[in-house]
Amino acid sequence: MANKKTKKKSQQGSNKAAAKPEVKKTTKVKAKDKNKKPGLFARIKKYFSSVRSEMKRVVWPSKKELINYTVTVCVSLIVVGVVIALLDAGIGQALVAFSGLRG
Repeated sequence: MANKKTKKKSQQGSNKAAAKPEVKKTTKVKAKDKNKKPGLFARIKKYFSSVRSEMKRVVWPSKKELINYTVTVCVSLIVVGVVIALLDAGIGQALVAFSGLRG
């Protein structure tokens, strides 16, 4: 068994030594082509294809969830608006009282 393994290794080693190593020819043109960015239409096409693939992954809310989210946003806007109006009125009254300009 050990003889077969060593025989195979020695044959593989001799085959590798006998084979000519492949020389890759690289030219300046190929290097420039690699670093060159794609044209405008190719980039637009790639953009829309990536948008399409992302839209397939989107989990859209149900109608009930959408209504709940909409109501939550509207209530939040009203609350924040009232708080800002109260702060504005309070700061305005404080400035009038402090400076005494109205009268």
